[in-house]
Amino acid sequence: MAPSLTKRQNSLPSGFISVREILNHKRGVGNLVNVIGVVKDFRAPVPTRKSDWKCEISLYDGSAEDASSNSITINIFRPENEMPDPSLGDVIVLYQAKLQLRDETLSLITHWNTDIYLYSANQIPHPPEGALKALQPQQRKTTNSPGKPVHEYVSSLYHSIDKRGLPTEAEFQDMKAKSASLSEKFKELKDVRDGTFVDAIVQLVRQPYDTGDKITLWVTDFTENDSFFHFVFKGHGDSGGQAHDPYGYGATLPYGAGTGGEWKGPFGKRSMQVTCFDPHTSIIRERGLSTGSWVMLRNLQIKYGRNAANLEGFLREDRGSSGLKINVTHMDATDKETIDPRLKEAIRRKRDYEREKNELIRGISDAAIAGMKRKSDMAAMGLLQIEKPKKTKKSKPKPKKKSTVMSTDMSTETSAAVSTAYSEVKCENENKAISTIGDILEPIYVETDVNGEHVKLQLPFVNMNYRANVRVVNFMPPDIEDFAHPKKSSEYAMLSDYEESDADSDMEEETVDRSTVREWEWRFFLELEDASPPGDIQSDKKTLWVAVNNFSAQCLLNLDASDLRSDQKNLEALRQRLFLLWGDLEEKKSLEEENRRQAALTNRGGNRPPLHSSDDESSAPQKRDTTSSQVRSRPFACCIHQYGVQVPEEDPLKADAGEGKRWQRMFGLFGTRIAYT
Repeated sequence: MAPSLTKRQNSLPSGFISVREILNHKRGVGNLVNVIGVVKDFRAPVPTRKSDWKCEISLYDGSAEDASSNSITINIFRPENEMPDPSLGDVIVLYQAKLQLRDETLSLITHWNTDIYLYSANQIPHPPEGALKALQPQQRKTTNSPGKPVHEYVSSLYHSIDKRGLPTEAEFQDMKAKSASLSEKFKELKDVRDGTFVDAIVQLVRQPYDTGDKITLWVTDFTENDSFFHFVFKGHGDSGGQAHDPYGYGATLPYGAGTGGEWKGPFGKRSMQVTCFDPHTSIIRERGLSTGSWVMLRNLQIKYGRNAANLEGFLREDRGSSGLKINVTHMDATDKETIDPRLKEAIRRKRDYEREKNELIRGISDAAIAGMKRKSDMAAMGLLQIEKPKKTKKSKPKPKKKSTVMSTDMSTETSAAVSTAYSEVKCENENKAISTIGDILEPIYVETDVNGEHVKLQLPFVNMNYRANVRVVNFMPPDIEDFAHPKKSSEYAMLSDYEESDADSDMEEETVDRSTVREWEWRFFLELEDASPPGDIQSDKKTLWVAVNNFSAQCLLNLDASDLRSDQKNLEALRQRLFLLWGDLEEKKSLEEENRRQAALTNRGGNRPPLHSSDDESSAPQKRDTTSSQVRSRPFACCIHQYGVQVPEEDPLKADAGEGKRWQRMFGLFGTRIAYT
């Protein structure tokens, strides 16, 4: 055979990349590549949580046969009946596979447009004849089709490559059979049992405790196991720790779990202790695994711990045919396209657990209003401020105050002003009674018995919706260019039903490189006061700051967020819509804002709104903006909801939402729209 012919046949067809070029990072992560390689290893298909199955195939070619790392793995996700079933030495032609980096290892993963062609090794003819007759039938419709140059290259590659690096047929079949049984080894923590070895995907819920020769982890996948310790809320008074409520309020920590401060969850029988030995400890240290990290733990030994009452996990030295095996793998919980379906389900369980827990805590206030049994528990848990009734002389009972939500004491003139006001602003719940700002800000108290003593309890917040007639007198941030922020990433974002709530929004400004941000979201605040007719006295008016999150702002503005400092078109559209909401407020506010902008941002904590006029939480009263207080912007009807968020608190006496945190009452705008045409 002529040398020129051999060289031509061994050259990759146009549009393909060699395995060595991939391993040398000649293509960036996330790119789609075309590859041709010989099958070196095959992990049999296993079911995922959804309809797809998953298999893994390792490929190598002539470019990598002399290197220590000479193969690339392709992860294939498809229905079971569309899975390839390669034999040792078969050749695969791969179109449009996505390059990914997982745990510092490059691999390929199928894309929605990926095509896989399999050539049977025992039917591939010698060059110069092409390998068309060795091509197996396709199991699915394809987009790309190999031509004559590809068929010829397959023949050349198979008959020229050094096959001494391949395993024997017996070894290949043994590895395939073992991989098929691995799916049965994966367990959720609810299913682990004493005396077994399992694979599990878990999250670290406590900082690793490093003693030098070993590291102790506390992990969860947000399932419950009756053989786990029952973690309950600290301070309830139940010393046994076997409370029947779903989040276990009432017990102390088990021996060995007391390092690192108060247990912050998850509560109930959802967490397991895992002791790791070398060589796994070095990986935990090197990769900085910490609270919140998701990991895959393989070959995890399950047995009862020293207390003989609770199951624990142990990761010991594990030797395989290729030497020591590392059984701790850090998992990426942010990549929507390549995330392991089992990790996704664990994140979904975490989201559901957090929602249920928060609803339980927030629902305490509603339960108290309704006179439910949990009122005394609220005070005992420190969630409510206790105010003893003052002893006073008997007097005639005062008339009972009307409900804050149903208040209708606005003047006839005010209602007339609003009814003839700007018709461009619409809101939901038009049949709901009007509330004033004063009504909305009024704290809610309940009276109950705590430890045999009659007390008056002030709720930190209530979950209520209101409708009000208002006008905008101020806004934050001071520049409307900052109404849009870089979108905060969340591990729940890959869930199909993910929605951000007000409590999820971060009120503090973050320093980011705006040039690298791909997604933006709305986040700003409006200061509202009651709409009133011209000439009404302004000095005694109360005001209310409402948060406008991304969803509420999209409803209000009918605009999607973007980088307003570079998107002038969207900025101008925003300015026009806001003019319909607040008139010339922006122009009047900007007259005095420029000279004190930096001071205002510093004093108010970046993007945190000032206190409401009824909230006295600072020793020095805040001055009202004289410019905005004189603004007579247009009145409109809107919907407002009250809720609570946890904020840092250094004073233990005020930390009513857990260690180092307190509840802060918040208000948000919703269901209001500028009917811009």
